[in-house]
Amino acid sequence: MHNKYAKSEVAALIKEKRNAKKLTQKQLATLVGVDRTTISKIENGARPSIDNAKKIAQILGFNWTIFFNCTSDDKQTETA
Repeated sequence: MHNKYAKSEVAALIKEKRNAKKLTQKQLATLVGVDRTTISKIENGARPSIDNAKKIAQILGFNWTIFFNCTSDDKQTETA
C-alpha cells in the first residue's frame, strides 16, 4: 500500500533533504541540470518532470515516485 502525502509535505521533504546535504537551491539545480528557479518552484509545490523527479530523488536519497503519489492541498498545478 502506498502512502499519500500532501503536496506541501513533499515540498517540505525536498527542502529538508536538500538542507541536510548542505546544498543550496543553486547547487541542487546544477546537479539536476535545471535553473535554480525550477528547484524553488518544486520546493513550493510544483510537480517536476519525471526526469527531474528521478534526478532530484537520486541526489537527495528518496523514492522519486513520491512526487506523483501525493494529494493536492493547494491550487498549484504548475509543472517544473
